[in-house]
Amino acid sequence: MQMMYKIFVQGIVQGVGFRPYIYRKAIQHKLVGSVKNTGNGVEIIINDRDFINKLTNLPPLAKISEYTVTEFKSRKIFSDFSILKSAVSKGETELPADIFLCSDCVRELRDKNNRRHEYYFITCTNCGPRFTMIEDYPYDRPFTSMHQFKMCNECKREYTDPLNRRYHAQTIACKNCGPKLRLFNDIKDISGSTDIETIEKAIKLIKSGEIISIKGIGGFHTSSLCNDENVLEVRKLFHRPHKPYAIMVRDIQMAEKFVYISRKEKELLESPQRPIVVLKKKKKDAFTIISELDSIGVMLPYTALHYLMFNFINEPLVMTSSNIPGEPISTTEKIGKYFLTHERRIVNRCDDSVVKVIHDTTFFLRRSRGYTPLPILLPIPCQDTIAVGAELNNVICTTKKNKCYLSQYIGDTSNYETYSMLKKAVKTFVHLSRLQPQLIACDLHPSYHSTNFAKELAKRYNAELIPIQHHKAHIASVAAEHHITDYVGIAMDGLGYGDDGQLWGGEIFSVQKGNIFTRVGHLEKQPQLGGDSAAIYPKKMLFGILSKILTEKELIKLKMFDQKENKIYLKLLTNNFNIPYTTSTGRILDAVSAFLGFCNERTYDGRPAMILESMATTPLEFEPVFSQKQGKIILMTTPLFEFLLGNKKEKGKLAATAQLYLAKGLFEIAKKTLKKKDMPIVFSGGVAYNKMISEYMLTHGVLVHRDLPAGDGCICFGQTYLANM
Repeated sequence: MQMMYKIFVQGIVQGVGFRPYIYRKAIQHKLVGSVKNTGNGVEIIINDRDFINKLTNLPPLAKISEYTVTEFKSRKIFSDFSILKSAVSKGETELPADIFLCSDCVRELRDKNNRRHEYYFITCTNCGPRFTMIEDYPYDRPFTSMHQFKMCNECKREYTDPLNRRYHAQTIACKNCGPKLRLFNDIKDISGSTDIETIEKAIKLIKSGEIISIKGIGGFHTSSLCNDENVLEVRKLFHRPHKPYAIMVRDIQMAEKFVYISRKEKELLESPQRPIVVLKKKKKDAFTIISELDSIGVMLPYTALHYLMFNFINEPLVMTSSNIPGEPISTTEKIGKYFLTHERRIVNRCDDSVVKVIHDTTFFLRRSRGYTPLPILLPIPCQDTIAVGAELNNVICTTKKNKCYLSQYIGDTSNYETYSMLKKAVKTFVHLSRLQPQLIACDLHPSYHSTNFAKELAKRYNAELIPIQHHKAHIASVAAEHHITDYVGIAMDGLGYGDDGQLWGGEIFSVQKGNIFTRVGHLEKQPQLGGDSAAIYPKKMLFGILSKILTEKELIKLKMFDQKENKIYLKLLTNNFNIPYTTSTGRILDAVSAFLGFCNERTYDGRPAMILESMATTPLEFEPVFSQKQGKIILMTTPLFEFLLGNKKEKGKLAATAQLYLAKGLFEIAKKTLKKKDMPIVFSGGVAYNKMISEYMLTHGVLVHRDLPAGDGCICFGQTYLANM
């Protein structure tokens, strides 16, 4: 008998070169035993109790979350160290996310003597696609969309050599045995004789003014030159007249020609996740056809194909998700005329992640490629839970014990295609996290598609259905990230269905024991003329607010509304027809944007408020006005519009004043309602993406999200947390 130790490791330990790393460490220390993947972790058998302490320099993508060490007497006598075949088990494992091309692979890509020179699908154990090609685990080739590509002898030799960088790299491929590139004009194949020729042809088409759809890791990008003519064509193709697009640049140096990049922003751009980073333009009127704002989304190449494309062009490229508004990113050759495509099937579609830095703090606008499906830990043990998230900007999650697995960005679930993606994502995540659902959490709104789907799930799994109010989910998600239970929460958002059936969106809650919520304050209720349509036409919101201050004659005299608008809006007010009242922060920002003449139509999510943010300069002195009603402190917003009416100052200053008024006012209510001086204040909601508002909160010690989006991408996390409380 031989005294051995069984070390069971959990975390991101599959598909990241963890087993060969263990093998090399064991050989280095002259130890004996074995290592193997199980369904829910990695099992190491070794003759060293303290072996775990020798694992200091893990592979770039690996992460140990927890481990156990058990001593036992082995009947088998080990004389060497070996890597065993994967075993299947019932538990879940942490699957790796899709990440960039590592520097070793970039070097090989450019090395004329390397057999993978200029191969568009070069990757290794430390880099490349993961989540987008996983069907199941253990993370082995038969459970990925690479199983259809039979390895050539050279790839097989690397794949089976524990000392090779590509040992058990499930993406392993080369020019002889891997996926091939194709270039199509509609259905006509116009590929070159080699992959590199095909790429060169595609770039020639882009240079000549054509628009090309390019198949990436998790879906298609649509790409063109950044000039007005081409971008207008892209806009026509997608029916997106104004939505800002992202661009891809060759390197940081190219980006620095037209945007400011801080140290933190540079770190994010060059990180393995390679998100789109929203950066401030050096000239506000540069690239206006791509972004009408003072900022633009920029990303660096993250696949070999991207690097090879920039061999043939020395200027930025538009690189936007290929999807019709409201629909999920396309994974087939469906939108456009030219397609640069490849043979590997996309199992899980996945958009690019988007981040923005405010006051040296990273805000996720979208948490998707590079981060999904890595779990975020909850501070409490949970029952097996599915949370279906919000209706718009949807993200779902499945939770087991305290690990919350958030899906990729899904989108607007009121759209049929996106609703189908929501259903597929739930099925995928239930399977991958080996869930046996006991709780189903959803939004309180009774008419949402996501709520109806949650009811179906509750029946299917015989699980308990728990509806959670939208803004409570927002602030609870921040509190859960920071592991706090007694706090005051500020939610500044578009719209959410309130406990009283009204439309909320500028809320202050005092929270005790994590789940006892008292609504202690909010914004003044304002009329929303025409209901939901006021979110699309901000002048409707503005007219309703101004009607409290001005007479009919004065409203007409303002000349802010044309004859037709005056007639319709006055009729709505007279008949009091379809005028719900709302405390939404988003609607106030929209109305200010319309008042200053910046934006009269919301053609993409958050447009009026985002233009307002872009135009803001320095605020004027104007202190918040409060009132009290039924024990709640109310930040009055009508006085703000009286102030705007009475000031003929520069529009940029008025834009800044309005933003600061809301930030300062809601913060002061939160501060007044603190039970103890050292009690924390947390802040969440789509308005948190506003630079001036979040900067104010951060400089006053308010806690914000760390790993979750501040918008509706955090809702599923908050739903899970509160449902389990």
